[in-house]
Amino acid sequence: MTDHGTVQNRRHWTAAILLAVVLSGLGLQMRGAVVPELKIEFVVGKGLLGLVGPAGTLGYIVSIAIVGAIAGRLHLVRWYTIGLAVTALSIAGLGLAPTFLVFLSVLVVRGLGDGIIRGLDRPMLSHLYPDARGRVFGMYDLAWAVGSAAGPLVMTAAIALGDWRLAYLGLAAALVPVVAFVWRLDLPFEAGQEAILDREALATLLRTKEIVAMALAMFFHTGLEGGLFLWLPTFGIEAAGLSQANANLLLSAFTIAYVPGRFAATAIVEHYDYSLLLVGIELLLVPTFFVSFFVVSGLATFPVVFALGVLVSGVYPLLVAFGTDAAPEYSAPINAIAAVSSSVSFALVPMAMGFLAETSGIRPAMWLPLALTVGVLPTILAARRSISIRDGLGE
Repeated sequence: MTDHGTVQNRRHWTAAILLAVVLSGLGLQMRGAVVPELKIEFVVGKGLLGLVGPAGTLGYIVSIAIVGAIAGRLHLVRWYTIGLAVTALSIAGLGLAPTFLVFLSVLVVRGLGDGIIRGLDRPMLSHLYPDARGRVFGMYDLAWAVGSAAGPLVMTAAIALGDWRLAYLGLAAALVPVVAFVWRLDLPFEAGQEAILDREALATLLRTKEIVAMALAMFFHTGLEGGLFLWLPTFGIEAAGLSQANANLLLSAFTIAYVPGRFAATAIVEHYDYSLLLVGIELLLVPTFFVSFFVVSGLATFPVVFALGVLVSGVYPLLVAFGTDAAPEYSAPINAIAAVSSSVSFALVPMAMGFLAETSGIRPAMWLPLALTVGVLPTILAARRSISIRDGLGE
């Protein structure tokens, strides 16, 4: 392949991956907006609705862990395309699900497809842009933010047209040309750039301070994201005094804030230390969360939740870049470690919040993600101290 062809192919891959990420974020963020509709159509309580989070995450954890461990041995194009195809078919299945149990089951299958995609796309970008990893990860997460901001709006539009199922069927149709386009592409880098993971390498990764801190901080942080993605519209209706349409817009305000937040993170990520940026964000994030859910109400909730979204949006990409820079040749396993750690919290926290909301109300349930996110700051500070001591001894 000529240099021109390589550059063009890299651009095609970048466009395909980012478009798939946009659609992935859109599909994920339709869940919170559809929860009130599921409650009405399938006649289920908040406790069972809380299972929407873990059902979508179960298959994801399994597949991304496996793909991350064996990525160095996989035919990347073939498996990435398979992941896209499984995701498209399962999203169509969500739009056709006749019962809540079937809806949950299809979410598990969709998670399997998503896990394959997410297990390969960020590592592929890491090898496509080895000298600009922080910036391209910021672009990746910015693309996700654009899609996630559109998710509640798309679902609200489908509901206004008379049927929430239209949103899922439309999303499935949008993925079909992406699958066809990717299938025709070749990778512009050697497949062997992703190192093959063995037991010794895995043990080394799990002892690396940056990766341990990344995984632990991910667990603390993404419980907040998972909880808000699923329960923010319900909070808007039951605690903030908003109509259902405005409550869905509250989720949109939160996710739209990811766009400027991720844009800012992309612009500054290569100029400052990742851990220092994380410390600054967390010092602002915790009090902003408290004000959002325990101080203001009504329309005043919108600007504070928007500010919260701006802050929250920068944490995940910074944590992944922080961990990946410690061993970039193992991008896929590190990506999988981050994804598994975050996904466990992403699944369990919304479920626990559902049971708390059932017994005590939605506002008291918001204490759970707040309590978890408080743990991010000491984790990063401890990692900074440990790395400084290690570097000092190395000198």
